[in-house]
Amino acid sequence: MSPVRTVVICADPERASREPGSVFTMLVDLGGRVSAGRFDLGGLNLEELTLHPPACIVVEAGDDIQRASKTIQKIRDGGPLLEVPILVALNVARLPALDFSIGFDDFVLMPIVPAELYERLRQLDWKAATFGSDEVIKIDDLLIDIAGYEVKISGRRVELTHQEFELLRYLAQHRGRVFTRQALLERAWGYQYAGGTRTVDIHVRRVRSKLGTAGELIETVRNVGYKMRG
Repeated sequence: MSPVRTVVICADPERASREPGSVFTMLVDLGGRVSAGRFDLGGLNLEELTLHPPACIVVEAGDDIQRASKTIQKIRDGGPLLEVPILVALNVARLPALDFSIGFDDFVLMPIVPAELYERLRQLDWKAATFGSDEVIKIDDLLIDIAGYEVKISGRRVELTHQEFELLRYLAQHRGRVFTRQALLERAWGYQYAGGTRTVDIHVRRVRSKLGTAGELIETVRNVGYKMRG
């Protein structure tokens, strides 16, 4: 396992750090960098977490769904862990009591299988990641496979025309930069493309529509043009 920084929230961090089969010891055995805190978030270095947020949080609820739920709500109310993905670990008998609206991202049943824990954390880390390369660009749930000429949202393929794909690709490769309609017309499609600047507006609308909520990544800059949110 790559050294993913993970915070484990549990009833007794000191005991968890010594107990075989706990989430904490499993993550350490898997090679992760782990810190632990109590359900009230005590024991955590919040200043350090502000500077270096973890990749994931595991709330080891066990049977105590009520305290775990309050912890998740506290995290989602604000603070350095607000945007960090949360995985809940609970006993299977308590699954009917789990409120899926409180703000966690996934759950795993106890007793935990280390390989499953690893895969679920890796998936959460992947979903939260933003990265780019010459062949693949990922922004939140949007994945642009440049080499494969393919776009996916949360694993679902999105069908784009050639012009739509090139427009999305160009904006994604230059995130944070604002481009006029004329610049996009020339740079995304080439000087030979037969169409006026209003054609860019039409294609932006179509791309946004096809991307759904991910279409909000393309921002309109009034009186200037468009940019992909960085």
